[in-house]
Amino acid sequence: MKSIWMRVLPVMLGVLSALVGTAALADSSSEQLHYRASYRGFFSAGVDMSIADITLSTRLPRAQAPYLETEMGVTSAAYAHVEAFYPIRYRFRSWYLRDRSASLVSEYFERNNPDKLKHRLIYLDDPGEDFVAHDLLQEGQLDLPALLTGDYRPPSTEQAPPARFDRLGLLQHVRGLPLAVGMMVDAPVTNGRAMLQYRIKVEARETIEVAGEQWQALKLRFDALKQDEHGNEQHSHRPVYIWLSDDEQHLPLRAVSRQTLGRFRIELLPAQSPAPATHLVSTDE
Repeated sequence: MKSIWMRVLPVMLGVLSALVGTAALADSSSEQLHYRASYRGFFSAGVDMSIADITLSTRLPRAQAPYLETEMGVTSAAYAHVEAFYPIRYRFRSWYLRDRSASLVSEYFERNNPDKLKHRLIYLDDPGEDFVAHDLLQEGQLDLPALLTGDYRPPSTEQAPPARFDRLGLLQHVRGLPLAVGMMVDAPVTNGRAMLQYRIKVEARETIEVAGEQWQALKLRFDALKQDEHGNEQHSHRPVYIWLSDDEQHLPLRAVSRQTLGRFRIELLPAQSPAPATHLVSTDE
């Protein structure tokens, strides 16, 4: 059974890191939202099964910082059926320009058990490289302290960072655009291992119920593309759908991905819901 979860969870976490973001905010304020991830498929006997809680926050590290920070914590601490087979503890961070035109650096932290600890920092702001990934367990903290305090500076001060993104930064970029049905956006995106070309299409305007409320929403389709040896485009994974509120905030409301193993869904929780214990996603554990 554990091997099944090891196949299911990477798919789910790819959806999480690609799809969720926080509400639009002024540079001087901060925001924190809570989501729940669920699975429905063969391994849940066809019923919805909650599998993880997600906390998302965005902040300006300091008033003079040229970038914003979005952080996502993911934990299965509240779900014994997941904890018994494959406990989930992940943290993703993205640092991106205040106008959301490019990502600078992203962080990936994983601590699912004492034998599986990963901590990487991925730089996207080097004009000479698509991205550069560093293993913080081997190389120390590098620029992480400076990023957290708002003191980090890109390597080139003479030109703007290239328009490349990590997956959280991509969502923030898309949310800052004047979206309309039929609109398409292409952007280079890294998952920390390779560069992919993401294509986003605004497919429809719908009314959906999320967090106990009716929302006017825009339905977006996210496709990750790569080229084969003949230069032809191929899909890197099945499409993922995101519903954003149809207003100036473009608040992420829902994300859905259908895979061979079943359907994964992430939805915004009501504001009065208890905060999930995503403080467990810590480098101090």
